[in-house]
Amino acid sequence: MTSLNAWNLRASRLLLGCSALAVFAAGNANAQTAAPASTDGGASAATPADAIVVTGVRASLQSAQNIKRNSSQIVDSIVAEDIGKLPDRNIAESLQRISGIQIQRQYGEGSSVQIRGLTQVRTELNGRDIFTASAAGEGTSPAGTFSLEDMPSELLAGIDVYKNPSSDLIEDQLSGTINLRTRKPFDFNGFKIAASVGNTYYDLVKKSKPSASLLVSDRWDTGIGEIGVLVSASYQRTAFRQDTISTEPFNTLDTSLKSDGTPNNPADYAAASTLGRLDQTTTLAHGTGIGEVYGDRRRFGLDASVQWKPTDTLELTGEVFRNDYKFRFDDYSYFAEPAGAQMSPEPGAAFTFAPNGDVISGTYNNIALAANTSLETRHSRTTDYSLNAKWKPTDRLTITADGQYVDAKTQDVRSIIGLNGVGDGTLVQDISGSTPAFSITTPEGVTNPASYNAGFYLDDLNHARAKDKAVRLDAEYKFDGLLQSIKAGFRYADRSNVFSDTGYRYVGLATAPTDTEVVDLGDFFHGDASIPSEGLFFSRNTTLSYSDTLASLGISSPATYLPSGTSTQSQKTYAGYVAAFFKADQLPVPIDGNVGVRFVRTQQAVTGYYQQTDLITASDGSQSTGATTSSLVDFANSYNSWLPSLNLRAHLTDKLQLRFAASKNISRPSLSQLNPALTITEPGKAQINQEHDTTGGNPYLKPMKSTNLDVSAEWYFSRTGSLTAAGFYKDIKNYIQTGISARDVTFSDGVTATYNVTSYSNAADAKVKGFELSYQQFFDFLPGALKGLGLQANFTYVDSKAPSPATEGPVHDVSLEGLSKYNYNIVGIYERGKISARLAYNWRSQFLVTTSGNGSGNLPVFEKPFGQMDASITFNVTPHFALTLNGVNLLNTMTSTYYGIKTRPRDAIVNDRQISGVAKITF
Repeated sequence: MTSLNAWNLRASRLLLGCSALAVFAAGNANAQTAAPASTDGGASAATPADAIVVTGVRASLQSAQNIKRNSSQIVDSIVAEDIGKLPDRNIAESLQRISGIQIQRQYGEGSSVQIRGLTQVRTELNGRDIFTASAAGEGTSPAGTFSLEDMPSELLAGIDVYKNPSSDLIEDQLSGTINLRTRKPFDFNGFKIAASVGNTYYDLVKKSKPSASLLVSDRWDTGIGEIGVLVSASYQRTAFRQDTISTEPFNTLDTSLKSDGTPNNPADYAAASTLGRLDQTTTLAHGTGIGEVYGDRRRFGLDASVQWKPTDTLELTGEVFRNDYKFRFDDYSYFAEPAGAQMSPEPGAAFTFAPNGDVISGTYNNIALAANTSLETRHSRTTDYSLNAKWKPTDRLTITADGQYVDAKTQDVRSIIGLNGVGDGTLVQDISGSTPAFSITTPEGVTNPASYNAGFYLDDLNHARAKDKAVRLDAEYKFDGLLQSIKAGFRYADRSNVFSDTGYRYVGLATAPTDTEVVDLGDFFHGDASIPSEGLFFSRNTTLSYSDTLASLGISSPATYLPSGTSTQSQKTYAGYVAAFFKADQLPVPIDGNVGVRFVRTQQAVTGYYQQTDLITASDGSQSTGATTSSLVDFANSYNSWLPSLNLRAHLTDKLQLRFAASKNISRPSLSQLNPALTITEPGKAQINQEHDTTGGNPYLKPMKSTNLDVSAEWYFSRTGSLTAAGFYKDIKNYIQTGISARDVTFSDGVTATYNVTSYSNAADAKVKGFELSYQQFFDFLPGALKGLGLQANFTYVDSKAPSPATEGPVHDVSLEGLSKYNYNIVGIYERGKISARLAYNWRSQFLVTTSGNGSGNLPVFEKPFGQMDASITFNVTPHFALTLNGVNLLNTMTSTYYGIKTRPRDAIVNDRQISGVAKITF
């Protein structure tokens, strides 16, 4: 723990030093005077004579608060009032600061979000569709949406999160809509340029990576009207390392006897007999191992928009948005597993067990080493073309026409080389602590190539191409009196996805590869884990090149795409809506709101193949991929949906308002969830005792339907001060959950293997309820330099219940996947003079990772509670130049998962801490 404590001490000193610098600088800088609160609670601007220019964090919070307050429905926002200055550089991590939102992290970065406990989130770009083409690789979850980790946040002006639907919003979400807003040239009064450069250090992988962004915008009065042009670009490189200690799936020993007195399961009976536990329930882990993952991300985003206002009544906007994302990870994984079907306890060795019979520590013989080196790459590109026309022929009538075309592509490569041990090793394992510990020995020595007698190679190539064409027409007519306006519109969208997959190709290696290296594992978990200090692996330098890997193993060509490996999915929607907006301000308690209904017709069609590949065994015992057989699955479906909505707001005072909302909504199964394709490859001799997994969709899935009730109370006591509380309830029909079923597959050579098939089903009804509390304020009443102190805090409680796919065992009902019952954020802010600083802590309680984990005995997999601390400090050297220092994961948080029961640990994971410096200039 010495290095960890030293790092934390340095980090603490850094934060204390930043705080001291902030107070000192603020006390000596020109004080930023707060504008006086207006009678409407701070929503209106100061009069020109009293105008105060508010910038930085305070301005961003003020803008976000005004959006929330003045919206006709329940919405939360994040606003980058200063260009390129969202609170976090990753979009998902920015969203976690909003009440009701929880995020999932992947390799140290936020990658996906849940709103009020549900993952069925709609992502939009400027109110239109945006998505990542679905492939089988990393980072594209939840399927059918935009992968939030792909986009650099510098391209955005803000993010709006709509938590309840209204009839004019596009359907297809249960939890909410995330709208990513880019900047437009008419957002600025004239010429604008902003640029930033930065560098980030990642302490576990010990690398630094650069970033840069540029925005240029201008507008002109011409003979044909006013024209504006904006171009914005962002480039980011990141690195990461993730260390994982895994405990292999648990199974309870079967000590039952046949009628003739012989064991039903000889291996299980022998293990229990050695342990002296034939008359006791005993559950053993199936081994242990580690994973050391290295990787990097490259993000490049480009946004170009042109606005033209030929007359005072007509405005046209054209925009091209392109996001290009590359992701790579390669890893060493090192496992100790039984040479046979069951772990072999060492006779006479000390073992400890939990009261329920789950093993805690012990020693095992006949252990086979398994050392894998692998590579995965993903390249995703999404290009969005849009054209919008807004026409106001009269003061009362506004007509808006909008067209969009999205072209998204994803390519994925997976390559795995495995070394298989001779099976003469000894494993000492202890899972009693928060960090599992183990050691492995073999007579030959674990780094001696003689410890391995065989190997295998697996590769899989896939790519996806998704397209979307959408047009919509909206009209709004305004009235005087109780009825303020009528809004109506129509939208047509046509989305398609083509997915091609080679399926995993298996090549058995009669001898272990010779292109190997000894890897030092001494700094694993920052040196704070008790694991083997080194291991022998296939060369990582070779693995980093797919072609070099094939050449090293003597494989002549890449995996082959077959016609049966391609599946197609299409979806057409026709939607129309009408909404009435009203305002009764003469009542003792003024009320306004809207009521409407949306009608949607959905047409879906999917095709895919069940594909099975056998192996060929040569005379020398080597194995290779053989014939593939396939059968087509073709399915089409259509359905209609009526989606009413009501939003009411009561103005109790100028600063206090109440909201009530009721609505119905649907969330369609994603195109990848409907994909009927399923690929199964026969396992080789080296894998026959291992776990076999595959994944396929379900073309018969129904759309999920929710009935939603929302209430909120909002008190806006200053321009940047508010206290809000919200309650919500969702009743969901046909909820889609992940399930795993066992399927026995017999191949042409007579080999039978059991596959755990992960797929989707419409589980019984699910219910979600909870409440949110949110508070923000700057403490302007404090004296002197302390006036710059502020606080943001929110708390979310979400309770949900859905049936587990498991039909037996100790766990029957579970929460919804990805949902923590409790979640809170605390952000300390300092904003005064030239200093802007934040210290943020995010915590979430235990949550369900999956309802049925592979190899878990059909038990759900849970992640334990954890929190993460991030910080940033900005020094505004001049009004046009600023320097920022950011810190992420300062507490070196370790996350842990377990198989259904806390005595059955699964993974313990640590990621990089990050320190970055950014210089920014704006004119």
